[in-house]
Amino acid sequence: MVDIDLKNKIIVTIDTEMDATIHWEKPYPPKFTSVTYGIPQMLRPIWDKYKIHPIYFVSNEVLQDADACRVLKNEVKKGAIIGTHLHPEYVLDTEHIKSGKGSKQFPCYACSTEEEKRKIIALTQEIERKIGVKPIWYRAARFGADIDTIKILSELGYQYDSSVTPNINWRKKGGPDHSGGLHEPYYISMQNYYKASTEQENIIEVPVTIEEKRWGFIGNLLPENWLFYKWLRPTHMFLYEEKALVRKYKKEKKALVMMFHSMEVMINKSPYVRNKLMQQYYLYRLDRTIKYALKNGYESI
Repeated sequence: MVDIDLKNKIIVTIDTEMDATIHWEKPYPPKFTSVTYGIPQMLRPIWDKYKIHPIYFVSNEVLQDADACRVLKNEVKKGAIIGTHLHPEYVLDTEHIKSGKGSKQFPCYACSTEEEKRKIIALTQEIERKIGVKPIWYRAARFGADIDTIKILSELGYQYDSSVTPNINWRKKGGPDHSGGLHEPYYISMQNYYKASTEQENIIEVPVTIEEKRWGFIGNLLPENWLFYKWLRPTHMFLYEEKALVRKYKKEKKALVMMFHSMEVMINKSPYVRNKLMQQYYLYRLDRTIKYALKNGYESI
C-alpha cells in the first residue's frame, strides 16, 4: 500500500526541462543551464538549508545531456526524487528538439492511448538507464493527463500522479478541464479522474496547490487564465499570497504542493526572470515560502 498520509507535508516539485527563452522558445542546440548550474548552485543550498527532498519531474531531452544526468544522479544521493514528465514530442522523436518552439501539446490528447503508453514506457526506461532509479511519480506536460493516463500509469507500477490543477480549465488551449479536481491527495477512482476511491491500491493523485482567483471581487472579473489563480508557485505569486495559502491549508489539514519549472530560476530562460534583481526576488520568495511552511508545522516528504 502506498502512503497517502501527506497532510503535514510540503511537496516541492520542479518540472525539469531544457532552457527556454523569454518567449518560451527552445533554442537549438538545447541548453541545460537550469539543471547543470541552477539546481546545484541556486536550488540545492535552499534544499540543504531546510532539509527539503524535491521531486524533479524530468523531461526526455534533459536525459540526453550527460552533465544534466550527473547533476540529477547527485541530487538522488542527497534525497531528491526523480519523476517522469512526458512531453510526447521529445520521446521517440528527437527531431522536435530542433524545432525551436516550446511544447504546446497536452499528452492525453496529442497521442492515442497506445502511443501515450508507448512513450511513457520509453521515458520511464530512459530514466532508469540514465539516472539509475525507477520512477513512481508522474506529471504530464502542461498537466495533460486523463483517466486513460492513470490506467497506463497503474499498469506500469507508478504510485503517484501530480497532474491535476484544481480550478483550472485548459480546454481553450486544447487540454483537459481540471476545474473540478480535488484539493488534497486521494486514491483515484478508475472510473473518474476527479473522484476519490476507497481502493487503496490505486494511484494517489497529489494535486498542485491552487485556489480561487486572486484579488477577491476584482479577480473574479478577470478572464480565465491560470495566472489569475492562487498557486503555491513563486513564478507569479507575491510572498504574502503564498503565506496565506500555507495558513489556509494548515487550518484545513491539507498537503502543500509547490510547483515551478527549472528554467524559471535563470535569467532570460523563461518569461519570469529578466535580470539579477528578479532572480534574487524569485529565490527569496521560494526560500521564505518554504521557511514559513516549516514554521507552521509542515515537513518535507
